[in-house]
Amino acid sequence: MNGNLEANAGRRGGMRGFNIGHIVGDPFALATVSIAYLAWLITFVASLIAALRNGAFPNFAWWVIAYMFCVVVGVFIVVGSDSTHTYHVAIVGFLAVGLVYMPSIINVLVYSSDGAKEASAAGFILLSMVMIVWIFYFGSTPRASHRSYIDSFALHKEQRASTRNSRPMSPHFANGPETTHTNTQAPQMYTSAQLSGFETSSPVSGYPGGLAGQQVQPRFGQGGRDSPANQTPTTAAPLGGISEQHDPRNDVTSPTEYPYRAKAIYSYEANPDDANEISFSKHEILEVSDVSGRWWQAKKETGETGIAPSNYLILL
Repeated sequence: MNGNLEANAGRRGGMRGFNIGHIVGDPFALATVSIAYLAWLITFVASLIAALRNGAFPNFAWWVIAYMFCVVVGVFIVVGSDSTHTYHVAIVGFLAVGLVYMPSIINVLVYSSDGAKEASAAGFILLSMVMIVWIFYFGSTPRASHRSYIDSFALHKEQRASTRNSRPMSPHFANGPETTHTNTQAPQMYTSAQLSGFETSSPVSGYPGGLAGQQVQPRFGQGGRDSPANQTPTTAAPLGGISEQHDPRNDVTSPTEYPYRAKAIYSYEANPDDANEISFSKHEILEVSDVSGRWWQAKKETGETGIAPSNYLILL
């Protein structure tokens, strides 16, 4: 029941339940939050010592210290509740405001002859470095290459992606109305590398000539009176008749060249009902023939070929 409530809260865009495992299981979050807390603690203790020692300490520094404490706690709660996608804009805004405060207070403290003030300035500098890293991370989209690489080491993000994609992406959702294609417009799934095999004289999977019942026209290099296409019209014979649920991915042929290399950022298990999909594990290297579309034609090191979802891969 708690899982359903959390899922409903996530769909409404609200705050999910806090789970410390979201931070412990994410090396990036664990490292940056720990460094931020350590830097803030150094700043607070050093500022307190400097104020008690001579009493001359900038009042503005206390406001910055309190503000940065709230920012670090806010990042800790948002990451721990796995609500980064909902509050990342607010996080970037608060971090940007705090980063504006830093040069003013650092300039006052770093040139002081008091060791406590210099230690406080060092803490502010370390906090500024963490804030810059956070702005670069939270200000980028989840599909950015650097963020996808960082998120690939987070355990809970891999589990959530595997659960969300337990049923493979439907081609009707990926391609929209193009799944019911006409003679003049090919589905978005096909590329020049994937259609190169259709120039042979033998039809592949009943699709070389277009829709069912359409005569096959001779290809370039196949013309002549002796061409089988000119002597006897050939019709495509789909299995089980024509239906609206026809999956165009079943008609994709395997290309001969794989010029790209991609690394799996998540593990993926192929749909047992689709023979064209391939399974792969996290960090596995695949060869890719074309990088357009939502599904890529890939080849594993074992020689197995098939289609793979592009949001599970990152180009090398």
